[in-house]
Amino acid sequence: MATLVAQVAPTLLTLQGIGVVLAGTVLAEVGDIKRFEDVHHFASYCGAAPVERGSGKNTRWCVSVGGNRQLNRVLHLMALTRLRCDERTKTFVTRKEQEGKTKRAALRALKTHLARELYRTLQARHMGGPIPAHS
Repeated sequence: MATLVAQVAPTLLTLQGIGVVLAGTVLAEVGDIKRFEDVHHFASYCGAAPVERGSGKNTRWCVSVGGNRQLNRVLHLMALTRLRCDERTKTFVTRKEQEGKTKRAALRALKTHLARELYRTLQARHMGGPIPAHS
């Protein structure tokens, strides 16, 4: 599998938190990245796009219960790995918690951010250009 992933999408292996198995899962589940209009469509497909829920005056943002559960699992494992190893990710989650979000809500926001990064990486592979800088 490592040989195939290295041939098809070696840039996936450069992302922190993705190994050969997760990269293979991403490639198998996504297929052709051109089928997604934009990053928002991709995040929704991954189950990482925020959706407003509520009743009456209560509204809150949740992650869609739909979406591809395997890609959502990849994002979750990426998030956990980065929380353990990456200072920028720890700072991101801490900032979200200081904004009043719970740990789970901060993790959801992180997964949305990671879905965008994954989309940009797959787009760059498709276009053959450099990977855009993180925003």
